[in-house]
Amino acid sequence: MGGAPSVSVCVVTYERPQFLQRCLSSLNETLGGDVEVVVVDASKADHGELVREVVPSAVYVHAPHLAGWMTRSRNEALRWARGEIISFLDDDVVLRPGWQQNMLAAFEDPAVAAVAGRTCNGVPGEEQYDRPIGRLLPDGRLTDGFASDLDRPVEVDHGIGANMSFRRSVLAELGGFRDDYPGTALREDTDVFLRVRALGRRALFAPRAVVDHRPAPHVHGARFDTRYKLYARRNHMVLLARDGGIGSKTLRHWVASQFSSVSRARGVSGRTRRLGVTVVGVAWGAAAMVRCARWRPLPPKRDDAVGREIRTALSRPAA
Repeated sequence: MGGAPSVSVCVVTYERPQFLQRCLSSLNETLGGDVEVVVVDASKADHGELVREVVPSAVYVHAPHLAGWMTRSRNEALRWARGEIISFLDDDVVLRPGWQQNMLAAFEDPAVAAVAGRTCNGVPGEEQYDRPIGRLLPDGRLTDGFASDLDRPVEVDHGIGANMSFRRSVLAELGGFRDDYPGTALREDTDVFLRVRALGRRALFAPRAVVDHRPAPHVHGARFDTRYKLYARRNHMVLLARDGGIGSKTLRHWVASQFSSVSRARGVSGRTRRLGVTVVGVAWGAAAMVRCARWRPLPPKRDDAVGREIRTALSRPAA
């Protein structure tokens, strides 16, 4: 095998072979130069033949034991990726021409360690966003705006998991992703970007590195159902506690805002449902953050056994 490729594009997937095939077809049509494709598939069935029919050179990892843990699948991809830039794409996105060149251009500044690309959802008006893009606000809320059509890259605090890229060296320093954000894995992408920033590195939103997000259905439940909302509250509390500490004002402000938002729900039944979801989600998050966080911010570098293993894998010279 030759030297290390400049880019590894990693796609993690679970029980969505038709969407994976569409995504890989767009990679095959769009990517050029020294790029490898890594697919980690948590499905019960082995889809290696499908993957190799579309991208013959792809590295295919069948890992059904990772079902339900998307971020553990991301870490599995890191064990195989050889590129100096490691990108992650959701299995239900399609690349637009120029994605690769514009993503790499954002890394020309050596201080840039992470890049979030533009992710379009086909929603009218989404290209305009009147708030700062990708920011963690003092009250604990996150801004998005990752479909914004800007004329230049802008600095961000966090990015979007459907279209994100990192220097191999910074992922090695971090020890990979924190892989204990369960369920829908909400906030695992925010977490890794905030950890990059905690190292003192820059993260950019690159509006010309574009993918079209054509959402596949969730294997379990649906987006924005009660299950999703509970995981969102639980994982967001853990994120804030890790980033700022359990004792942070940001965390307290965010919890207070969740309860104050109950009164804005429509009707008595709507307020009752929102109160129930808020109480359960916040209680779940409080129990989780006691286990997963400390009074003060956690160090950005993962230093448990898995973190050390991933650090070693990413620091190893490519074959």
